[in-house]
Amino acid sequence: MNSTNLKMAWRNVWRNKLRSSVVIMAVTVGLFGGLAASGIMKGMVVDMVQNALENQTSHIQLHNKKFPANNDVAFLIENTSAIMQKLAAEPEVKAVCQRTKTFGMASTAATGVGVMINGVQPGKEKLVTKIYDKIKSGSYFTSGKKNRVILSEKLAKKLNVRVKSKVVITFQDFKGNLTGASFKVEGIYKTQNTMFDEQNLFVRKADLDRLLELPTGSSHEVAVLLNDYEETSVMVERIRKLFPEYLTEGWYDIDPYLRLTSALTDFTLFIFMGIIMLALGFAIVNTMLMVILERTKELGMIMAIGMNRFRVFKMIMYETSMLAIVGGILGILITMLFTWYYGKEGIDISAVAKGFESLGYSSVMRPVLDLSDYLEVILMVMLTGIVASIFPTIRALKMKPAEAIREG
Repeated sequence: MNSTNLKMAWRNVWRNKLRSSVVIMAVTVGLFGGLAASGIMKGMVVDMVQNALENQTSHIQLHNKKFPANNDVAFLIENTSAIMQKLAAEPEVKAVCQRTKTFGMASTAATGVGVMINGVQPGKEKLVTKIYDKIKSGSYFTSGKKNRVILSEKLAKKLNVRVKSKVVITFQDFKGNLTGASFKVEGIYKTQNTMFDEQNLFVRKADLDRLLELPTGSSHEVAVLLNDYEETSVMVERIRKLFPEYLTEGWYDIDPYLRLTSALTDFTLFIFMGIIMLALGFAIVNTMLMVILERTKELGMIMAIGMNRFRVFKMIMYETSMLAIVGGILGILITMLFTWYYGKEGIDISAVAKGFESLGYSSVMRPVLDLSDYLEVILMVMLTGIVASIFPTIRALKMKPAEAIREG
């Protein structure tokens, strides 16, 4: 690439400062709008996935192979402590916990609600999930007393209860008999996922195991938290080899919606930016055609004195690419500042929080864009500049020098 040609192209770009500035600003604003919107959307998805991993699924779960079909309490994982010890010894594993789970009915004098009853060991559960950090009133199993329950704000409103109120929880035990007990509300939590809140309550595993009459040392679920969630697929395969008799699933198997949403985000970013660059490409083509029409005589003269068509092609391509690249660099720099600031501060959308939380999204949006996203956009800008130069260049190369000089 000849520096003389670049200098000449740069001077030509600024021969009409207003027109070039308008095109550059159009590219800048278009890229900023597209990247900022994509960053917000990606940030919301990343936040949703992170919240789901922290509050619900963790990274990996083990079950009896028959348990997920209908959550029958009879399908157990036996010798859970030994399994947890082996898993905790893996260097990629950060923490492990076990749970007892069953469907049941939570009732008060006001009403009854179908729920998923999660029997947890509070100390170990706090290392894997963050429900303890979502407590809005009361505490997270700090009393040490039997038959205590943690409810969500949603369930508390439906059941018309508050901290220290009593809730009757009924379910089928290990032998298929209907059983239950009265539990006192110790804490009320709230996550960013309304659907999760409406369906889940938490009790001590020891209390639930006693009422279910489960065999000692058994559970329905073992949850694994990794140091790096990107190692999930590798660890799933390793755990399947360690415990082939049980069903081992990564978070993307447990909740396919999270996997689909995460995968679609990157694809949507590419399509969205592609549409924006296509529109900007047409604007650049239109501008360069105007430039060529204004410089018809000049182009005719330089071809008449011997400049070959390839050099003419390079000159116009450089000018077109510069318009796109300068606008692209400015757009990316502004987007990086926007992402850096609002990635820290967040964008408050609490006015419409209920609608977003019902889908599992946070009420505070924090845009997220990776280096790879910026690199993709830079390549798209360069490609747009090159492609946009083709039609104006063909128009210029079709000129006959003598006719161009006369027309000019």
